[in-house]
Parts: sequence; structure tokens; C-alpha cells
Amino acid sequence: MPTLNLPDATVFFDQAGHAGPRVMLVQGAGVIGEGWRGIVNVLAADHQLAWHDNRGVGRSLPLRGPVTVEAMAQDTLAVLDQLGWEDAHLVGHSLGGLVVQEVARRSPHRARSLSLISTAGRGRDVMFNMPVSAWGASLRMTFGADRGRWLALAELSLSAAAVKRLGDDETIALLKRSFCEGFVTMPAIVRAQTAALWAHSQPDYAPLQAVPTLILTGSDDRTVHTRLSDVLHAALPQSRLVRMPGEAHALIFTELDAVSALLAQHFADAEARSLTAPRPL
Repeated sequence: MPTLNLPDATVFFDQAGHAGPRVMLVQGAGVIGEGWRGIVNVLAADHQLAWHDNRGVGRSLPLRGPVTVEAMAQDTLAVLDQLGWEDAHLVGHSLGGLVVQEVARRSPHRARSLSLISTAGRGRDVMFNMPVSAWGASLRMTFGADRGRWLALAELSLSAAAVKRLGDDETIALLKRSFCEGFVTMPAIVRAQTAALWAHSQPDYAPLQAVPTLILTGSDDRTVHTRLSDVLHAALPQSRLVRMPGEAHALIFTELDAVSALLAQHFADAEARSLTAPRPL
């Protein structure tokens, strides 16, 4: 499996698809790159896709450096360099949304578009705006038997309709396939990623002003409050906001067709726009 040995981290990455627009996928806190598998399976027929495990997560070990949004953005740029991709459509979920914003902030010319899913513009806002119901589920995830902890995570991240449709056993299996080992016990890397959210407090939106951006949120997101998508939308004049009724934080796991269709259309619109609009420098 391909890995990058950087000075302060080892980064595992993977690819799918052989033709079409280039797409870089970046996951959120505690989620491995394989958490994109459902989306990848839908889009790979006519897109080139790449994803990686964030530093310290999954197969991106050992970790030798800090866990910050800035460091994870630099890892993402290193993967793009390794692939020989001058630019790509950048897609980030949750913490990954902050990471791809930072990639575009550092290198606007490398962002053909942004897709910001269940995320915010400032990490600290995520922590300050969590609904009261989310804190209760967080506590239940911290204590008790393993099964109960994973079902508490489901309450935090999935819609009630999705859990009912899947059933408890398949819900737990889906989450265990997508999150790093032992996520519900809050391992050190997840605590470090949470600290990175707290530390991310001064976003500069100016470099992102010209980047075509899709902002996607679920109306019932109990992890990253949906109103934070409105803040992003107001700050980014080239953005389109889509709020999916009744959906929750991890809609990329359960609403594959709808999310994939929105992404594919956004990529196509951005490609068409690039033929006539000047690219960022």
C-alpha cells in the first residue's frame, strides 16, 4: 500500500478511478480514509479519487509531529505532490473540511473547487455550538459496555431514520468500518484531533473567495451545528449551501447516492466554470 514518509509523519493513501476530474477526499476526527469507501464506489467510474488516513490515524503511523489543522493540510498537499496532481477538487468532511480550507488557503491554485460537508470555518465554533443533546450522547459514549458506546456514537453521527433502516448491528458494523480502532474510548489521537479543533480559531476567508464551493449540511447535525454552514455560506461568495432535511453529521456514510450526485454536479459545474473564469494564483 502506498505511504509517504514525511519528516514528522507517515501518511498512508490510496486511489480509485482512472479517468475524469481529480478529487481529493479528507476525513474527519477519528475516521479512516476508508470511511469514504461508499462515496468512492459511486464516483470511481468517472472520477479519479484519492484519500488518506490523517496523521496518527489508521495506517498513518508512526506519528512524529504535531496534530494540527495546518499539519494535516500540509500532509494533504504532500499526497497531491506524490500523485503528481497539480490541482484537484478538494472534499472535506467535519475536521477534514477545515483541513481542505487550509489547503486552499495555502495554495488557492490547487483547489479546482471545495466541498465542505458537515463542517465549519473555525474549529473552536464546533465545540462552542454543540447541542445539549450531543453532550449527553458524548457522555454515554464514554462510559459503559462497548455496544452501548457505539450506539451512542450512532446517536451523535447518524440520523434516527438511518439507524432504524440499518438496525443496531449493521449500524455498529458501519461505524467500526469507518472509525479508527477504539474510537469510542477516545484514544490519544482523537484527543489530539479534538485539541486541534479547539486551537483553530482565526480563519482567513480571503484566499477562498474565488473558489467554487459546495457547503453540505444535515438539518439535524448534532455534532457540527447546521447553523455553522450558514456562517460559511455568508463568508464565501462563490458558495452554494445545501441543507438536507432530517440528515445528521455522517450523511456521507448513509446517503451515498444523494451526496455523490451533489458532489459530481458540483465538480462538473466547477470544471465548466474554469473554462471561462481566471484561476486563483
